[in-house]
Amino acid sequence: MTASAGDVDGGREDDVQARRHHGRYQVRRVARMLIASLKPRTMGGTTNTGLLAYALARAGHPVTCYDADESLQLAAWARDAGDFPCEVHVADTPAFAEVVYPEMDHDRINLVDAGHAENHPDIVDSILEVVDLVILTLSPTQPDYDRLTKPERGTALAKVIKRSAALRESGQPPVTYVLLNRCQAGAASPKKYADLLRNGGEDGTDPKWSVLSTQIPRREGIASAVGFPCDKPERRAPYDALVTELTQRGHLPGVRR
Repeated sequence: MTASAGDVDGGREDDVQARRHHGRYQVRRVARMLIASLKPRTMGGTTNTGLLAYALARAGHPVTCYDADESLQLAAWARDAGDFPCEVHVADTPAFAEVVYPEMDHDRINLVDAGHAENHPDIVDSILEVVDLVILTLSPTQPDYDRLTKPERGTALAKVIKRSAALRESGQPPVTYVLLNRCQAGAASPKKYADLLRNGGEDGTDPKWSVLSTQIPRREGIASAVGFPCDKPERRAPYDALVTELTQRGHLPGVRR
């Protein structure tokens, strides 16, 4: 989201060498990242986590994944696909910040796949306490937009992210971007919903979000990826573009080859 009142900043937190305290643990942050894949009740979040991990590994980044969704689809994918790019740790606990985070290797890029925020608010709150970057998967449809901005049940994700500031060392909510997913080639909907997200809805009263220029296309080869080998040509280019954009925005470190 943008850095206006009531919204979440889309810039990078300068806490690379900060120390975080969680009970008896003290963890020194270095120039890697903890990235959370969040979603309202929509499709494609776990797919994006796994294929982003695959793209990061191909780009030369050391990667580890954490499955914080009680369905454990990411962990099952890593088990069943012979070419999954990294280890996946089961981490579906509301004590994520106190138990999982201190044991991470912070010289790596760590990706955490969270379940639907409405169903797992305690787990999501704990992840938001320590995460560096949030990527929020959203399809460019009215139902998904409504689930994000005005859900029928549960707390809107903008409010969930904003309130996490009180638990964070920086006193600010985590850097957050929306990643548009399942985008139909040539359709008007991706631009329509990107504009609505950036502008705070039609009347400007909704939270304003930062939206990545990278969009994940609607392709069968991507939609059916979970549980199957990652190494398919159609599963590469969109996520390579995502890694490039995150690097250019300053959220990923450079890789020495």
